[in-house]
Amino acid sequence: MLTDDTLVNIEKWNPVRHDHSGFDCGVGRLNNFLKLSAKKRQKDDMSRVYVGVEPGETMILGYHAVNVGTMNVAELARRPRGTPNHGEIPVLFLGQVAVDQLAQGLGVGSLLMHHVFEKACIIADEAGCHAVVLDVMSDGDREALVRRKGWYEEFGFQSFASNAARMFMTIKQVRQII
Repeated sequence: MLTDDTLVNIEKWNPVRHDHSGFDCGVGRLNNFLKLSAKKRQKDDMSRVYVGVEPGETMILGYHAVNVGTMNVAELARRPRGTPNHGEIPVLFLGQVAVDQLAQGLGVGSLLMHHVFEKACIIADEAGCHAVVLDVMSDGDREALVRRKGWYEEFGFQSFASNAARMFMTIKQVRQII
């Protein structure tokens, strides 16, 4: 039985080793990503998926998916110092964070988010990365959107002026957390 004291390792997802068959976070789209799309996206080098599992276990308690890209600074309220003339800056996109219903409320999501922050800092140190960017999933449920957005705001993410469901946090802010 999972408790607040359950140890969780974050590992790069291996679809052969990690059991995703029973994963259910309560959001069909996030369940389906892990079951139908993640393997192909990872194989094609379009994203990386990381999973939370108990040590020595294979059942996935939660996951996150990330990929690198660029965004145009025109989306930001103010242009960051040193922005290239073409206006594109490097970012880490956080595609999904999902926690199985059996593990929700036990801190697995926070562990996954901390792992995203660690990855973002490594990427920034090795190749340059200005921010972590994400799109809050709505699935047509206004209450769920507000709840999910609030969860990201607790970490320090802020909405874009042009799109309240798109959020970001600068690497400078991430480094302060880590």
